[in-house]
Amino acid sequence: MTKKSSLAPLNTAWIGWIVASGLIAASVIATYAWKGAHGLDAIALTGPFSKFWLTIFAATHTWLLGGLLLWLLKSGRIDRDNAFTWAGFFLVSFLYINLLRERLDYGDLHAYFLGASNLYRGEPLDSLYIYPPFWAMLLKPLVPYGENVFLYATWNLNVLMMMAFYFLLHNVLRRYDFSTRLAAVAVTLFMLVNVALLRTLYYMQINLHVLNLIFISLLLYPRSRWLSALALSLAIHLKVSPLVLALAFVLERDWRWLAWLAFFTLAVFALTVLSDGFRPYLDYLHNLSQLNLPRVPIFRETSFDSFFWSVAELLKLDGIVARIAIYASKAALAAAAFAVMLKAVRAKAFATGRSASLLNALPPLMILMNMASPLVWEHHALFLVIACMVLLRGLETSAEWTWFGIAYFTEFLVPTIDLFPWSYARMLAPLVVLWLLWRVAQRPGETSFFRNLNRRVEKAV
Repeated sequence: MTKKSSLAPLNTAWIGWIVASGLIAASVIATYAWKGAHGLDAIALTGPFSKFWLTIFAATHTWLLGGLLLWLLKSGRIDRDNAFTWAGFFLVSFLYINLLRERLDYGDLHAYFLGASNLYRGEPLDSLYIYPPFWAMLLKPLVPYGENVFLYATWNLNVLMMMAFYFLLHNVLRRYDFSTRLAAVAVTLFMLVNVALLRTLYYMQINLHVLNLIFISLLLYPRSRWLSALALSLAIHLKVSPLVLALAFVLERDWRWLAWLAFFTLAVFALTVLSDGFRPYLDYLHNLSQLNLPRVPIFRETSFDSFFWSVAELLKLDGIVARIAIYASKAALAAAAFAVMLKAVRAKAFATGRSASLLNALPPLMILMNMASPLVWEHHALFLVIACMVLLRGLETSAEWTWFGIAYFTEFLVPTIDLFPWSYARMLAPLVVLWLLWRVAQRPGETSFFRNLNRRVEKAV
């Protein structure tokens, strides 16, 4: 069978997809022109426990992905080298689009809507909004159209960010010497069953936006310093915690990049102030300060703050005891993270070559970024992905693999639960990962197991 004849069915399917797409679009347009917006009710029904437009968006994304798959196959753009990458992408995309189609309530969306509405009306930021004002400023133009349109816009954005996350993480792992195929397998397995990713999408959280910007900053460096700095500055204006990652660039001694970061951070700040004044930043700082006060225990929130306030509440201890324990724990975490960072950078434990200091400093700093926060929800564990993945290069003993398995299982596979003290196993998991990073940094370089796995996966099929 010739190549041309083998592609004939795919060409036919591609033409069929184009014709079907045209017919579907024509039927909707004709119905709208004939009966108006309400005329669509005659040809489209809302199923039980569904939202009409979310169903339409989910079906549209899936249909477009199907067309993309046909086009890639018929044009020969999927080959032996990238088949694993594309297979993983379509697998996780189809999975999460279908899961999101079934979801009706997206918890943190209301806080974003409140923040954007406050800015739109010139009011103080609501106490539920605990992000820098930049995100609310970006969403402000959607406020006049109502909360449903707000939902549809952010829903579609999160779907696109999920797809981008797949490819960006894949490329980041390539920087850590994962082969193309092994990177595809690792990212696919990470995304397929992952409590942190699921909760991020189910709560309409912005973790994927932040992580994607961090990955873009990493991947663009040092080829385009100003774009790399812009990406990280935008991540900082979505959540302040990525600011700690600038330390990795300090270790590169790249003062030009740091100057660009300072410039863009101030520029975005100025843009937000020009749009809505200084008041939203004062409200933001006030809302942040409230997180350091004693609060009702929520056992699935696994920060040091939550744990020690919970212990103090249950044992009726004085608040000063909890405060001392919280600050001491965070100081110890920072010291440990910096120690691992310096060890990894000196030994070039996780990466060599270009930007080695940056790549080696990033894993422990992302653990610090995650755990130093006064709030650590289960969806924040996405920020641990690089720290967990680079361990695959250096884990050697059965004990290390066992501890890694326990930490990974606890952090990413166990469903969310509020059960004291067992919920706080998620607080211990990143600390186990940090300890494993230290052990791996003491014997830099990839293990023979990782080299063989890279080679065997590349030769498979």
